[in-house]
Amino acid sequence: MRRKFFMAKFQIIFSDLDGTLLNSAHHVPADTAQVLRVLQRRGIPFVIVTARMPAAAYPLQAEIGTRGPLIAYGGALALDEGRRPILSLRLSPEDTEAVRDFMHRQAFDAACSVYADDNWYAENPADPRIVDESRITGVPVLPLSSAPTGLHPHKIFYITQKASAPAAIQALQTQFKNLTISYSGWGHIEIMHPQATKAEGMKSICAHLGISLTKALAFGDSLNDVSMLSAAGLGVAVDNAPLEVKKTADRVCSSNEQEGVKQTLEKLFDI
Repeated sequence: MRRKFFMAKFQIIFSDLDGTLLNSAHHVPADTAQVLRVLQRRGIPFVIVTARMPAAAYPLQAEIGTRGPLIAYGGALALDEGRRPILSLRLSPEDTEAVRDFMHRQAFDAACSVYADDNWYAENPADPRIVDESRITGVPVLPLSSAPTGLHPHKIFYITQKASAPAAIQALQTQFKNLTISYSGWGHIEIMHPQATKAEGMKSICAHLGISLTKALAFGDSLNDVSMLSAAGLGVAVDNAPLEVKKTADRVCSSNEQEGVKQTLEKLFDI
C-alpha cells in the first residue's frame, strides 16, 4: 500500500459511485447519506466522481440530499455547484469515427455508446446491454443516427464481456496511444480525451474552490480511480477493489456493501 504524509483535517471529499459509494442495488445507503449531510453542514463539500453522465448522477445527489460540484465522464467534464462547466474535454469527430471504425473491424462483441454534454446516443438502443444500462441509470438513450453532424463527444463507451475486456482495452491502447482508454469494471470500457482523468477533474474542482489537493479525501474501487486516489491528500480504496487499486491507495476501508465510505468518514471526522 502506498504511504505518504497527509493532514489530519480534510476540506473536501471526492467519491466514485458504482462499487464504492453505492450498494449492489445502485443506491446510496441511508446511513452513508446522513453522514455526508452532516459534513455538508460543517462546510465540507462532497463531490461525486463518476464515469456516468451528469443526468445519471443528479438523482444520486438528490438521494444523498447534497448539491455540490460534480465530475462526470471519468474526468472529461467537471461542473460547479450551479452545474456550469469548469472543465470540458471533448473528443474530435475524427477520433470518434476512427475508434468506432476500428471496433467494428474487431471480433469483440461490444455495444457502443457516445456521450456528449448530457445526451446519450447508442448505435443500437435496443441492445439488451444498453437497455440494462438505461434501467440502472434511469436515463433514456437516443439512436446514434439522430446525433448532430460533427459531434464532439465527452466519451465513447463500450460494454463487452468481462472476460474479453482486457484484450479489447489492449487493442484500443495499441491503436490509439493519443487517447485515454480506461476500464471501470463490469466489461465497461471508456475512451476519452487524452487529458481526461478523474485526477484532472478533481484538480479543476479544487482550483475552483481554492482548496489544496493535500486537503482532498478520495474514495474509489476501479482502475479508473487510481489517478484520483494517487493525487488526493488521502486516497482510500474500498475492500472490494482489485489488488492493483488497493496498492495505489493510502488506506483500504471496508467494502461498499459494508459502507466503508461511511465508516471511514465517521473515524476521520469524529462523527
